[in-house]
Amino acid sequence: MSEHISLVIVPVDGSPTADAAARHAAMLARLLQASLQLLHVMPLNPPELSDLPANRRAEADRDRSLRLEAAKNAFSRARQSISPPLETSIDEVTLEDDTFIRHPARAIIEHAKTHEACLLVIGARHLSDMGKFVEGSVSNEVVHKSPCPVTVVHAEAAPEDIQHIGRVLLPVDGSRHSDSAALLAGDLARSADAAVELLFCRPSGKPPQQADEPTDEAERIFQRARKVLGDVPAGIIEQVLTGERYAEAIIQQARRHEDYPVIVMGRRGLGTWREKLLGSVSHRVIDQASCPVTVVV
Repeated sequence: MSEHISLVIVPVDGSPTADAAARHAAMLARLLQASLQLLHVMPLNPPELSDLPANRRAEADRDRSLRLEAAKNAFSRARQSISPPLETSIDEVTLEDDTFIRHPARAIIEHAKTHEACLLVIGARHLSDMGKFVEGSVSNEVVHKSPCPVTVVHAEAAPEDIQHIGRVLLPVDGSRHSDSAALLAGDLARSADAAVELLFCRPSGKPPQQADEPTDEAERIFQRARKVLGDVPAGIIEQVLTGERYAEAIIQQARRHEDYPVIVMGRRGLGTWREKLLGSVSHRVIDQASCPVTVVV
């Protein structure tokens, strides 16, 4: 049993994006020897906006019966996408209230708060910032506000790319968020017998070591990360990336590998609007990386 994750939760809605997330979630549950929970959120149906809940009876509500049937189909499709099947039982949970869920992302986040040591795996599409503003993005809000680690899987990923882990890329900066990511990265690497590649980003104009520094900054941060990671039998690799665009450098490093890489990284905890204004390395990595990305608070 993983010391840090005992439950993997994956929201499903019957879409190809959710199928990809379910496949990856099942693999993570196997590796971490954790339980798997399929979660379906009953969304607000447009006709419900003009309905008076007090005048409806749940047992005679046709809209609700249709939504329950959709939930059943979503669970069935998610189970079919998991191959090979898990040896342990898979829990199914449907979230709803008397008037259906108006804010799916908030419902998912509140549900996660009721479970200790959980990991959320959520499907996402590659959208521009404007597209997310216009259409909204459940995955984007969950990543920003979730109290637990969140793994984002893009629908475009091939099935084989999300059912194996050959390498764990771990961007490090010496922060507590980076340390939290290293704990999970170590668990994954040991379970998958995968190597960990430590990535330290340095501005291109900054010299490796200042005259008054006894050791190089990258060396100190790598040492700290190794200590938190613990033993990694498949090996630990250190890479210093230089440039001003850290997110792009991390993404390019992941694209150089064909051994099913995943990225595990800390999040600074900026609010949604601050990230939109100031930018966020983890936010950009999630948006642009083709491989699964796990963000740890």
